[in-house]
Amino acid sequence: MKGRRHIYILLFPLLLPFLLAVLFLLYAYVESPPGRGRPIAQRLGVPYPAVVAHRGASYYAPEETEPAFLLACEMGADYLELDLQRTRDGVLIALHDDTLPRTTDVDRVFPGRENDTLDTFTYGELEKLDAGSWFNAANPERGRDSYKGLKILTLSEVIAISEGCDHEPGLYIETKAASRFPGIEEQLVDILKKRGWIGDQGNVHGRAGLILQSFDKVSLAALKILAPEVPRIYLIEDYIQYSEWQMVLRDAQELGAGLGPSFSQAWPWYTGPAHERHMLVHHWTINESWQMWFADQFGSDGIFTDRADIALIYYGRVDTVDIDEILRKIGY
Repeated sequence: MKGRRHIYILLFPLLLPFLLAVLFLLYAYVESPPGRGRPIAQRLGVPYPAVVAHRGASYYAPEETEPAFLLACEMGADYLELDLQRTRDGVLIALHDDTLPRTTDVDRVFPGRENDTLDTFTYGELEKLDAGSWFNAANPERGRDSYKGLKILTLSEVIAISEGCDHEPGLYIETKAASRFPGIEEQLVDILKKRGWIGDQGNVHGRAGLILQSFDKVSLAALKILAPEVPRIYLIEDYIQYSEWQMVLRDAQELGAGLGPSFSQAWPWYTGPAHERHMLVHHWTINESWQMWFADQFGSDGIFTDRADIALIYYGRVDTVDIDEILRKIGY
């Protein structure tokens, strides 16, 4: 008997991590089980789990350019995600950064203006820029001669890409730095209504429809008034403390929005309380299959990803994705 007790004492330190892992998984399953958000997504008409092509298929092509969006379309992504900004003369375009040096040759074309913000340029000036060659320099193993000379796209051009795709992807539009562009929400909603993406009852276009997103609460509040039936996502900064999460949830509830937290908030104690309040939760930006598994186990309703190919394979939508074949098909 004494010998058996001695064995138990020796084994306990070895078993403790396993027991703690089991207890954690049990807690996680109760707090935020896989699939808990599916009824929320179904109510909103949002694919579950949603594969959101972050700036298009931006791992394989220059972000927010024609080949990036076409590639994501042909892969079968649920949404084309874009950052919406406005030129000095009022044209809505798809671009992430406030300034142009990272993704264009602005320093060559407009020397001395390379650090000026986007809204100081007219659309005609932006048309002179090469928005593709930077990708070849940064990613020589994935670069292509056909990326040289790519142009910054307008919102209307991105809409046309989505509408021309057999897979009918939705649009996931972020009002970027919205405080710099007064009235951009009205302009956006007006364009979407004229193009048939928003009807009297809200979301009407395609398989996945439309989602509007922002880090800016004022912008989301405006979108709630202008297009109340269109799903909205309140984007959350990375590494927010758990002590602040209740405030985030209250803000999202007031905005009638779901949540777009980072992967660092994919833990069940973040996702579970959001689902309790009937909020959709889409995590950003997840590019590895192990991250997809992690978020999936703890109740994520979808992900923003640069690697839509990996996500579509992980979720069982396709068996393989032939990137080279798709690029040949779309002319790149």
